[in-house]
Amino acid sequence: MAGQDADALAFATLRQTVQDRVFTGREWHLDDLHHHRLRYLADLGLVRQCAPTGEILEIGSAPCHMTALLKLTGRSVVGVDINPARVADLVRNLALDVRQCDIEHKPLPLADASFDCTLLCETFEHLRVDPLFVLSEIHRVLKEGAPLILTTPNVYSIASLGRFLLGRSVADPLEEFGKLRALGHMGHVREYSAREVSRFLHGCGFAIESVQYRFHATPGGWKHKLLHLAYRALPRGYGRELVIIARKSPGGPSLQPLGATADGA
Repeated sequence: MAGQDADALAFATLRQTVQDRVFTGREWHLDDLHHHRLRYLADLGLVRQCAPTGEILEIGSAPCHMTALLKLTGRSVVGVDINPARVADLVRNLALDVRQCDIEHKPLPLADASFDCTLLCETFEHLRVDPLFVLSEIHRVLKEGAPLILTTPNVYSIASLGRFLLGRSVADPLEEFGKLRALGHMGHVREYSAREVSRFLHGCGFAIESVQYRFHATPGGWKHKLLHLAYRALPRGYGRELVIIARKSPGGPSLQPLGATADGA
């Protein structure tokens, strides 16, 4: 079966599984699948392009939809999340391999040079303590030359610049910090430019292969149509989402968590 057809079948299977067998948070899962279908399918295409074979690691796995889709398309995949228990129904019903780890405070519970591709999708903007440590750990567990696929909102997107012009910040701090108690992790700490993310990656031993911009939203409605036209008309640097492909280079820092002693205690 062709790649895109297999992806579409996997998505339909996942949605049906959620509908039939997931009880805790079912509506949340279905809403996420509805609104992010195009992004998930695009990310599956990126994985096929960058790492057609081998084992995949997904950081920030919950709601575990991408982890599930990769498994349903026949890939070997491990997810890592701060609290996999919140999506336990989905993990159990699809027999997903999702490991618990607070990635900003603890090393990844994975061996050196053991993965052929890592996904850090819609997670970088949530890091509030030590993004350098997270990228250092990803570098450690990737094989030499293996890709990191990183997606994150673009701080210079049309939507973000519009909020600034209206006197609003990118995200409401009260709401985003409040998610620490509701979800166990921050909302959007901040959004970055392509240059800023690239500097993080270079500093942690990655070589940038490509920087792209994209906009995915649920079709329909005047707002979607207006944004779609705007993103097509303006230079690509104003795109809503950054998509950066980077590959592990030799060297790079191997950092301990902040507060760790020299012996790692």
